[in-house]
Amino acid sequence: MIAPFWADVDVSPEWSKGNVWYRQDQSSSLLRKASEEIREYFISQRNFQANWVFIATWHKVGYYAAVGSGRSKVNTFQTVLVKNEKRSFVIFNYLTIEWTTGSNSLGDPQTGLGGSPAQAGFNAGDQKNFYSIPGAQTDAVINLTRTSNVGIPGKWVFQVDGDSILDIKCSHAVQINIYPKSGSMFGGEEIRISGPCFNSEFNILARIRETNDTFQCTAINDISAACIMPSVFRTGQVTLEINPYGMGWNYSSTYQIENVASLAPKITRLSPDSWVISRNVTLSWNSSLTPSPSLFLDIMAYQYSNDSKPSFVTVRSKSFDLSSPLNSSNIVFTSIVLDGNLLHENMTSLVLRIRTNISAGYSSIWSDVFPVRWPTVKDAANMCQNWMKLSPSLSSDTLSTCPCTLRQALRDTGRYFVDPLCNLQNDKIDTNCLYNKGAAQCFRRSLHGFSTSGETCCYSSSGELLDAREVPHAGGTRSRYHIHAQGEELVPFFSYFQNDLVPFLQCCQYAFNNSLCQRFLKLRPPTTCQAYTPPTPAQAAGDPHLTTLDRKDYTFNGIGDFVLLKDVNSSMVVQVRAVQTRDTAGILQNATVFSALALKTETSDKIEIYKTSDGATDILVNSEIVEIVDATSNFNGVKLERSVGDDESVVNFLIVFENEDLSVSVDVSADLLNVLVMISGERYKGQIRGLLGNFNGDDNDDFITRHNLVLPSDSSMRDLHYKFGMTWEVQGNESLFNRSGTVNNAINYEPIFLEEIRNPELNFSVVLELCGDNKQCQYDYSVTGNEQIAKGTMKFIEKFKEIESDVQKVVRCPFLEVPVNGNRSASGYAVGDNATFWCYEGFQLLQGASFVVCRENGQWSAGSPVCVEKIVEDSPISSLVVYIGSGSGALIGVIVIVIVIMAVLKCRRKPKPEPDPEINGPIFENPIFLESLSSLGQGGAFKIPRPTYVDPNLLDDYFF
Repeated sequence: MIAPFWADVDVSPEWSKGNVWYRQDQSSSLLRKASEEIREYFISQRNFQANWVFIATWHKVGYYAAVGSGRSKVNTFQTVLVKNEKRSFVIFNYLTIEWTTGSNSLGDPQTGLGGSPAQAGFNAGDQKNFYSIPGAQTDAVINLTRTSNVGIPGKWVFQVDGDSILDIKCSHAVQINIYPKSGSMFGGEEIRISGPCFNSEFNILARIRETNDTFQCTAINDISAACIMPSVFRTGQVTLEINPYGMGWNYSSTYQIENVASLAPKITRLSPDSWVISRNVTLSWNSSLTPSPSLFLDIMAYQYSNDSKPSFVTVRSKSFDLSSPLNSSNIVFTSIVLDGNLLHENMTSLVLRIRTNISAGYSSIWSDVFPVRWPTVKDAANMCQNWMKLSPSLSSDTLSTCPCTLRQALRDTGRYFVDPLCNLQNDKIDTNCLYNKGAAQCFRRSLHGFSTSGETCCYSSSGELLDAREVPHAGGTRSRYHIHAQGEELVPFFSYFQNDLVPFLQCCQYAFNNSLCQRFLKLRPPTTCQAYTPPTPAQAAGDPHLTTLDRKDYTFNGIGDFVLLKDVNSSMVVQVRAVQTRDTAGILQNATVFSALALKTETSDKIEIYKTSDGATDILVNSEIVEIVDATSNFNGVKLERSVGDDESVVNFLIVFENEDLSVSVDVSADLLNVLVMISGERYKGQIRGLLGNFNGDDNDDFITRHNLVLPSDSSMRDLHYKFGMTWEVQGNESLFNRSGTVNNAINYEPIFLEEIRNPELNFSVVLELCGDNKQCQYDYSVTGNEQIAKGTMKFIEKFKEIESDVQKVVRCPFLEVPVNGNRSASGYAVGDNATFWCYEGFQLLQGASFVVCRENGQWSAGSPVCVEKIVEDSPISSLVVYIGSGSGALIGVIVIVIVIMAVLKCRRKPKPEPDPEINGPIFENPIFLESLSSLGQGGAFKIPRPTYVDPNLLDDYFF
């Protein structure tokens, strides 16, 4: 019940001349006005778009049984209902209130006062949820024209779509509301705060507790204030504290700081390849993001040393005015000169800022971070060489584990995420893949707490992993710092940009020097896929059909909350809620579907997803409902990505626990939830329990009960239901669900088992036409009669089979080095691909083979050859020179050795010695000798085996 003024209103002609008017309206102008009001009053609804408005107006209405002067007393008030697909709001407007009580409520007929005054508020009729406006049902209700919860006399606004009525009036509660709940490390963005009662006479301060950054805020009205966030050189969740009265930091909330690499720049650098110091460059932005016409453009340099805090230093500012008319698209273009005279030599990273100077700080928009690029290749080479002198190489203990194909990378969501600097979805951004030219898509390894390093995996348009030794402009490398790493002396993104990306650009792009690039790749090795192991998928779809992590298929139709999977220590838990399904007539069936999911890990926030009765989706984080507006939302230890299916009837949520190598994908439709789990790596092998098995690689023992009993793998569905599945029902003390389950009356519930289906009324030809040979679809349609559920099951299982195919292990042979003084051509690195080697003029191939093929064992058919200088055939030492040259590659050293040997032989001219008994056949065909040549130069100056005809007392520097 929505009651703006519940009393005996009377509009009959003998008592009053008033009227009641009402209408529903969906005109664009009224929807726009309603949307603006809701956004103004509710800071969490800054993106609200109304799609329906209902207006009821009581105009100059009187009260029942008024007499005498009471007939001239009238009230005028109004109710406005506003909604969109998910949110509902009520606005009460009070223009005139002259009476409070009708005669039937014991009011005075002459005055309309006294008795039992009018009620104003809400009542759900459940004896639990109700709300009265302050003063209602008392004589003070006559003051409704002078009171408000939004600071406007006579106006009251409420949100009414939740479990209780949300009143936005200010209070002294410790918790505050913030919108938006997240922002860039750059800062400069306005946030709105509500909760305390604000007053412009007070100096309102805000601070970030973790960094102690303090900044100014400004009161907008008594229910909200605005602040401009400062630059913060960290990411993740922080505590934002407010001091509204100068009496202490008594109000707080959480705020998420986003990595600058993950956010699209609001200033676009046009033709970014031409952004070279001393050149004239062009940038653009949307003027709607900078509403003030008086602006400043700043060129900022990032700087940080171990003895200071990270900061931006303004190296140049330019003021300009946008008061002249703009084009219809509001896009502004301007040019600047990157003046090298203002840049200190050790500044390597720049960013642009456009700001408006306002009283509470700088409202700003930013470009991407970009490298300082000097005009000549010599400058780049010098910067590269200086960096290499100071930078240690990365440890070789950790093997690179990039997925071998793009399809694998796209599916391995628990371990890899799309590189924000090279993303197929950003193909219209000029800077996309600017630092990996030629790559179609790159991915980055997720950050783990035990390592701050990272690696980038880049793929060609054909979906193959690129090797930076072959395509340095496109291939990925290991990096000293992860793009998300932070901590002592570590700044998210900037540490990576300064220490890994900028040196790569100077050495491998700007210097145009392949030798320098190859030296760089010794310090930042290329990423490969030889050590990669694909992830393992599992699923629970439809009228729950499950595929365990060890690929065992079965169906389970329990009612209640169940453990889908957890590790043996319960540090990672995923739970599902199953409810009875209904047929198309709404009749309950003896089968179930998933309606909710809850999951968390030891180091993450808790996530809950609920399919609501009206077909919408509610997301709860740590038991509080959140609005998922952006495509990606980050919380503590967990990332949530939202996308809409092709037919817009299915919404997908991807939940990624990066520290756990775990991701869970949930498709939400009007009828049910379909769940797909992906576990990467080996850390959970044999450590999983629940409905998805034990993940030990053996599907014969997947049905492990809560009490560690193992059911045979060929058990009937009836046995699996009662003896296995129901044992994993969630116990009360372990539930992750904040909302109680509305479990249907299941006293007479008996699940239908696949092998027991008997439905003579069902036309099986209709089932075949709908489902084909998909058994799960056939079962769901036979049991529920719901075509949408059956088709959804079939589509999801086809998707799962595609994923299974995508993550299959593939074989790739290792990279083939290009021989010194030669070249090679490779068709690829997959099984059956081949490579051909050849030498430059004056050199010849030795060892290995000139043509090799990639075999199924992941090895080439022969070793790589080497190119050595051709020697005249009749030279007595030609063989020695050739093989020494092939082993060490140091031709000058070999010539010196040969000259010394010849001199000694000439002087001593000893008799020809007897053949060495350990050597069978010519020495240069002996495999032991040839193998020893391959280790020349290891551990210091190279040496060669001492032939028997060389005096053992001579030339120790050359022989061993």
